[in-house]
Amino acid sequence: MKKKFLWAVITTVLSVLTIYTLFYNSGLSLTELSEDIKEATPIWLIPAVLCMLAFIFFEGHSLVLILRTLGYPVKKRRGFLYASADIYFSSITPSATGGQPASAYFMHKDGLPTEVVTVSLILNLTMYTLAIITLGIISLISFPKIFIEFTLPCRIMILIGIFAMILLSVFFILLLKKQAILLSLGNLIVKIIHKFHFKNSAEKLKIKLEKMIERYNECVITLAGKKELLLKTYFLNLFQRSMQILVTVFCYYALHGNIADGFKVFIIQTYVVMGSNFIPVPGAIGISEFLMFYGYTMLLNEEAAYSLAILGRGIAFYSCSFISIFTVIFGYIFIRTKQKNASHLCKLAEEKQ
Repeated sequence: MKKKFLWAVITTVLSVLTIYTLFYNSGLSLTELSEDIKEATPIWLIPAVLCMLAFIFFEGHSLVLILRTLGYPVKKRRGFLYASADIYFSSITPSATGGQPASAYFMHKDGLPTEVVTVSLILNLTMYTLAIITLGIISLISFPKIFIEFTLPCRIMILIGIFAMILLSVFFILLLKKQAILLSLGNLIVKIIHKFHFKNSAEKLKIKLEKMIERYNECVITLAGKKELLLKTYFLNLFQRSMQILVTVFCYYALHGNIADGFKVFIIQTYVVMGSNFIPVPGAIGISEFLMFYGYTMLLNEEAAYSLAILGRGIAFYSCSFISIFTVIFGYIFIRTKQKNASHLCKLAEEKQ
């Protein structure tokens, strides 16, 4: 909990410094920015906000689909909670996968077994990574000119991002296909515990681990035979990532951008995602904004590029994080209330006996 709080503070500081630097470099004032937003066309901001919400929804729907295939009839609203936990904690930790433990926490509280949670999260994360790679490769092949127009440091970051995601997707696939990797990691933990002379605990953990790996393997086999499910989860993650990118496109239209250039904005934002998604900075704060600025200056003057970067990130990242943490807090309170009520009922039953 202390680490999460620390990263939340770091994220806030980075956000303030980033926004300050953007204003300082551009000469843009808060008054000018507020005027730009006031002059924005509201009709375009509505789909921008809807796309931001769809970004959370599609991840949750993908997880629900996987869990239902494994025989656990999870409700869609729980999927929204799992996705919110993932998105928020990923945004305040220096890793794109930092939210999985938080998502797993709520899954466990709903009574889902560890192996089911593990398989579901790894499979969804694999499809999420493949979806980003797909968009990135399509952009490179179809629109290499836009890539070349980025500055050299930006191009290097984008290429490193693509390479890192390919490696990560290979690692996730290996975790799904080669259970021996998980078993080796588990055995390493058992050996460490054994060295500290906790022999009984080590033996119990080893037995539990072997049973869990066996059930994990059964889950993987079940999912591997569901080709339709794999396609659905892939496309849901493709839609999810596209929804987040479309937020910026609609913000561009809201700020009176040229309708014909909307597709270029989509491609530029795709490159931004590729270059920032796996940089070890909470929420890629600072990195995303500056990649966005350099990208948008291909179409806009500096002042307009800063306005679009701030408005786009404001909805796609900051507003999304706010809704996610609100959902997480509400979900946590609901679970705690449910546990207290269950405990109270148990005490009443004992008193009657």
